[in-house]
Amino acid sequence: MIIFGANIPATAKPIKASNAGYHIIADSETTGNHHVVDCPAGVEFFQDGDKTYMKNSQPTQVRCVIAERHNPITLEPGAYEFGIQQEYDHLAQHLRNVAD
Repeated sequence: MIIFGANIPATAKPIKASNAGYHIIADSETTGNHHVVDCPAGVEFFQDGDKTYMKNSQPTQVRCVIAERHNPITLEPGAYEFGIQQEYDHLAQHLRNVAD
């Protein structure tokens, strides 16, 4: 889940990107098809609890490591919140985090 126009909480701590080229925003437990945000100059990340925030001064992309799985999405300059995607399990009748 990506929310544009997020207010980055004062309690959010700056964090480093996962590696030099991108930051993982959705970890793929089984297939390795992580969803990542590219990290050119001007992209900063913050963590507050289980939420990650990003502030970017130039456009950047959200994409899959396995490129043919999804088309990239361009994120225009601004502030974003990345949360954990959830789904409703109708059999168990509760929300759970999406896993692959």
